[in-house]
Amino acid sequence: MSRTTDRLEQLQKLAKLRSDMEMRRFSAFRHHVEAMRARIDGLQHDLAALYQVEDKFSVSQAKLVNAMAGDIARQTLHAETELSQMLPGFEAARQDAVREFGRADVLKRLRENLTTEEKQKAQKKLANL
Repeated sequence: MSRTTDRLEQLQKLAKLRSDMEMRRFSAFRHHVEAMRARIDGLQHDLAALYQVEDKFSVSQAKLVNAMAGDIARQTLHAETELSQMLPGFEAARQDAVREFGRADVLKRLRENLTTEEKQKAQKKLANL
């Protein structure tokens, strides 16, 4: 192997480490975002379930249901606010992971191409002898 190939291999290993780190970071962000979306969906389901009662409400029951609905609506709003604050970091982590993965892949292909070219040149030299 040539020095260039060795350097590309070292760069590829470094890029792979960075790619793995960014993928883990993105995975953690994704886990938090998915958990928050599931929480929001659960709250919305709970809110819808409050009013799907077929029995007639008494005044006291209506007050209780409205109080519960208000609480669930506040929790939903808070969760949606948290999610909207997470999304810019989530998108940045996704872009970083894609960039680092692409960099590692490009370096791998460059090294493979260079290795193939070096082997072909060596075979031509042997054939010319």
